[in-house]
Amino acid sequence: MTLGPVDAPPPGTRPNGTHIPQLQRLSWVLLVAAMSAYFCLSAHALLLLGIPYDVPQGSFPSKIHPGTYLMLLAWLAGLAAQGNPLASLYRQAVQQPLVFGSMLCMVAVFAWAAWRHGPTGLAFIIDTLVIVGVGVLVVLLQTRARQRQLLMLLVALLIANAVLAILESAFKARLIPLFPVVVETHFRSSALLGHPLTNSLVMMTMLPALLLLPWRTATRVAAILLVLVALMTFGSRTTLGGLAIYALLALGAVTVRLLRGGFTYPQLTGGLVGVAVGLAAVVALVAATGIADRVFENPLWDDSAAVRAKVWNVLDHVHGEDLWFGVGISRIDRIAELIGLDPQFEAIENFWLYLLLLLGIAGFTPFVLGLGL
Repeated sequence: MTLGPVDAPPPGTRPNGTHIPQLQRLSWVLLVAAMSAYFCLSAHALLLLGIPYDVPQGSFPSKIHPGTYLMLLAWLAGLAAQGNPLASLYRQAVQQPLVFGSMLCMVAVFAWAAWRHGPTGLAFIIDTLVIVGVGVLVVLLQTRARQRQLLMLLVALLIANAVLAILESAFKARLIPLFPVVVETHFRSSALLGHPLTNSLVMMTMLPALLLLPWRTATRVAAILLVLVALMTFGSRTTLGGLAIYALLALGAVTVRLLRGGFTYPQLTGGLVGVAVGLAAVVALVAATGIADRVFENPLWDDSAAVRAKVWNVLDHVHGEDLWFGVGISRIDRIAELIGLDPQFEAIENFWLYLLLLLGIAGFTPFVLGLGL
């Protein structure tokens, strides 16, 4: 397949040949800025910059991430680059019905929650649910060359975050300060994304992207190992679960190829030796540096895990109309205290359960539908 100029319009999006390259380029620049902002400006970083993004004070617009504003502008510029923005919007809706349907479901979720409880505390729905569909539509407005460049940018940010996490773990110091100050019994890296669990979730999700790049095997293996070591610095049991899933998927693929006779004897023996050496290196790294000691000292259960089990008791306090139509954020906080959660240090971190409480079955249903789409 041959590619045209980098700023050539995406195939199938031009009405009668209309194309404004300046707006197409602006859409690309805004998309890059949005993804960089999402990756580099955590809630803690925004607070240090004077933006009350993740604290009780501040207006509703300040609770929406700067990357979201940039992404919306990138979408508008991309639509305008194809001619009439409304006509371009209609074409995208026809061409991408599942993405549009998902986005409309998430808008409905926000509207339902705002109607039931008011907009306070609901900006996270825009930042984490609605904007996903917008981001997909912006990417689809870019050329294949630009999409590949975006993948390279995300991988570069992934590698940079991994290096930063490893350096923080090695020096037991945060190279990007957290505010307010976090007190922990075990040091965990926070890197660019702030909270260790946020880092773990995002980097685990992005790890397979390293398999998509046309790199040499040695480079790919080195990058994967770098990210795996960085994941250990976040001290998350979820990381171990994610790695186990990836390992099972890889084992399935390897087994199929093995049964088809796709490996030579040197490849088989070399692979087994490589796995053994890799596991030994991980054990040595943990023993020598204390990296991921939080996970390996309490691999299955600790206070954090106990809280995640305790939160399910909130369902004992929600019945009838509340279960069907949801309860407000302040009421959720009171219920959390009723079941014994310390409001200073503990919260309902189960996203699914929190949304069910907030939206009720009536609002949770379109959320599940949108996620499925």
